[in-house]
Amino acid sequence: MSDYAPKFSIILAGGAGTRMGSTSQHKVCFSIDGRPAINRALDIYKSSGIKHTIVVVGAMAGQVIETIGKEHEGIIYAYQSEQLGTAHATRQAARILDTLGEDEDVLIVAGDRIIEPRVLEQFFDIFYSQHADLALLTGTKPGESSSFGHVLLSPEGAVIGNIETYDLWQRHIFSVIHNSILKGLPLSRHKIHRLITDHFSEKKASLAFGDLWQAVEIEKRAPSAEEILNWIPPEKTVFKFIAQDGDPLMMTPFQVKKSSIANKSVYLIKNALLQYALERIDRDNAQKEEYLSDIITIAAQARHQGKPLFKVRTLWVENPRDVMGFNNPAELLDIESYIQSKKKLRVERTIPPSLAFRKISEWQKIFQELAQGKLVDNDIIEELTSLYNTDPDLLQERIQAYLITLDYAASLINPDENVFLIHSPGRVNLMGRHIDHQGGSCNLMTIRRENLAVVHPRQDDHIHLYNLNRKQFPERQFSIGELVRELPWEDWISLVNSEEVSRMVLNTHGDWAQYVKAAVLRLQKNFSDLKLCGMDMVVNGNIPLAAGLSSSSSLVVSTAEAMVAVNQLDTSPSQFVDLCGEGEWFVGTRGGSADHAAIKLGQKDHIVKVGFFDFKVEDFVPFPVGYVLAVFDSGIAAQKTTNARNQFNQRVACYRIGFMLIKKLFPQYTSLLHHLRDINAHTLSIPQSWIYKMLIRLPEQITRKDIETMLPDEDLGAIFSSHHPPADGLYPIRGVLLYGLAECERGRIFADLLKSNHIEEIGRLMNVSHNGDRVAQFDASERQTPYHSPTSNAYLLDLIEHLESGDPTRTTGAQLQWQAGSYRCSLPEIDHMVDISLRTPGVIGAQLAGAGLGGCMMVLLHKNHAQDLSDHLTHQYYQMHNLPPSIMFCQPIAGSGVLFMDKTNGIREKR
Repeated sequence: MSDYAPKFSIILAGGAGTRMGSTSQHKVCFSIDGRPAINRALDIYKSSGIKHTIVVVGAMAGQVIETIGKEHEGIIYAYQSEQLGTAHATRQAARILDTLGEDEDVLIVAGDRIIEPRVLEQFFDIFYSQHADLALLTGTKPGESSSFGHVLLSPEGAVIGNIETYDLWQRHIFSVIHNSILKGLPLSRHKIHRLITDHFSEKKASLAFGDLWQAVEIEKRAPSAEEILNWIPPEKTVFKFIAQDGDPLMMTPFQVKKSSIANKSVYLIKNALLQYALERIDRDNAQKEEYLSDIITIAAQARHQGKPLFKVRTLWVENPRDVMGFNNPAELLDIESYIQSKKKLRVERTIPPSLAFRKISEWQKIFQELAQGKLVDNDIIEELTSLYNTDPDLLQERIQAYLITLDYAASLINPDENVFLIHSPGRVNLMGRHIDHQGGSCNLMTIRRENLAVVHPRQDDHIHLYNLNRKQFPERQFSIGELVRELPWEDWISLVNSEEVSRMVLNTHGDWAQYVKAAVLRLQKNFSDLKLCGMDMVVNGNIPLAAGLSSSSSLVVSTAEAMVAVNQLDTSPSQFVDLCGEGEWFVGTRGGSADHAAIKLGQKDHIVKVGFFDFKVEDFVPFPVGYVLAVFDSGIAAQKTTNARNQFNQRVACYRIGFMLIKKLFPQYTSLLHHLRDINAHTLSIPQSWIYKMLIRLPEQITRKDIETMLPDEDLGAIFSSHHPPADGLYPIRGVLLYGLAECERGRIFADLLKSNHIEEIGRLMNVSHNGDRVAQFDASERQTPYHSPTSNAYLLDLIEHLESGDPTRTTGAQLQWQAGSYRCSLPEIDHMVDISLRTPGVIGAQLAGAGLGGCMMVLLHKNHAQDLSDHLTHQYYQMHNLPPSIMFCQPIAGSGVLFMDKTNGIREKR
């Protein structure tokens, strides 16, 4: 704690936080390491010596107050009835200070900020030791983000003001347009429109550019030179300040942009200056809001008899992690990742070479001693249990797997060479199948099967691959540079759609090196300004192959983890997941990133709910106590080549075609529809029955020729080129779309049902979801009959009638989540396993695991009925098909990462 601290803090928590993508949870109530962000922040301020806190609330005020009230007492609340900017919010708190008769120094900060206590201590020391009227935290500019201010200094180093990014963009655009008129080179309407929309949304553009936007957007015309000079006088193309010597100072937008200092929006201010500044703040800016950051310019520019009236000081924050905030789920995930890495003494982004790599022989010695029980160091055991669990048999089995992998690596690579280790688990998707590429939510968990890899960095760009299963995965090697030279390199989509890649996929027949190339190439394309170094990678995996448990995606993630570590690449978790998902397109499928998200982000004993477009982690939910997830391999390989890949891509094509048809048939909703998941009652503000009215307008089945007739203005070439037409020539548009929309709803509500312990309802959702993939059904006598989920006009009309009846007994079953749709990617054998399971006592629900057309199915059941289920499936399925039982009982383990040793030979993991 500092010797001095302000008496009051003002925490701004009134905004809507729309970029978090949640209509039910306020931004400051999102959890960081299991606690609401605002409560974590309040702890820090309280421990720094601040006695009283005023929290400004507005949107979702009740939730914010309730969240804070669970952990903190004595908080004063101010209400912001309208979201008119940060200064407007601060004004509400300042009135309370005035009412209390307080004339104290005040810390003002946003509710999502997490500040290192030592930074606050330094901040307070600067403010009080230098007798400042205003102090602010500054740091390096965060790229091209719009959510920061540019702090401007005089040549002597004194603060002269702050310019927000939107105002900088506005003046820059004004300057370009104004100067073009003066040079006699008027810009076209299209050029002006493009200048604006490169930086401003339609709503913000209307506020920032007024008559100019009205002309180019609404009236669809290029303004005259006279109009532009009237709307954009010279003073709107520059920024005006007063220099330290009192002389006027003009700065162009270019000069402002050259400032390397960002405002971190944390202020310590004397109350007298706060009142003075708030009286002078207006909304004459690009966003028409009251900027709190204007207090910097007002304080720095105030003069009395030509001399500065107030003393403004800054504290430079060297490490961006010392002051963190979030505006969207990806930024929140980055904070969570950092907090977890700090908590477990782990390296967050890159691995220092002094700690990252150890000789193979050193690794061997550690794991040999672990296997023999000689190492009882608590840190080592704690680390392994944090990845897996306390089950001694599982721990010993994993220790042996690491040791076997190291021993094989030592036979291929000099044991004195430095290496690092990677683990990358398989996964199951409990709910949200086939919809990650449509923007839906997936509920994922990692399983106790994984790929391990020993990685030796190389100085050249060669990749040498070795696998303990040498017969099935023979040694492979390639040069990144030579591979790149063989392929088109304009953009990733062009690359994966190219004839060269198509031939490569066809000729290699699913060779395991293709998945390694997928990850390597996608990273090289993303980091195109770097020449990536290669590696020797020795792989040992126990994820069943072609079983729908993401053995291939686990290999992609393993490779990406290795390449990121070898090349010290700077990737956020969300970017890493997206790159892995897009990378796998290289092998020919056009799936999403759900598998890779689960593998990377999985948490021990938890299910992770993720959404896509934009990627976001929506929730972490504990796996239900007393239950187990059983995974049973059908014994039929789910190949991602030839016919299987063709059928997967056919289904994705149905999604895309159906989505195009919806947009054409219902043009009033076009602006709201970006992905399939957007076709829902909430987004479109319509009754749910209208979703069925939209679907009934779609054809149940349709040929390519009729698709082209219905969508004459769409470029269908890329869609059709990803697959061959269905055998009967008919695309099942309506059934696939009904499945996708219903699965999006099931994926959305699954985690909430899990949190509220509605386990039986979760089981019903699993069963309905599987019915959407089902192709056959089996009765108690094992008699098989074909299965077709209903999608007819009559069926949809019945649903509409039930929903509009108002009768709860009829409306409940007609809700979207209870509709199976018809995706049909199961097989009769898997359907048989599901039906055997559902007839077993203790089973809650059963469904296909993975993309389908082979592989596994999964069952959620009570732990004490696990043996009964194993017996039933062994006798009624495996023995009947002359197959050895393949059964896994799963609890979630930790996601992928790189292991390394600290100086005391303890193991740490990069997460």
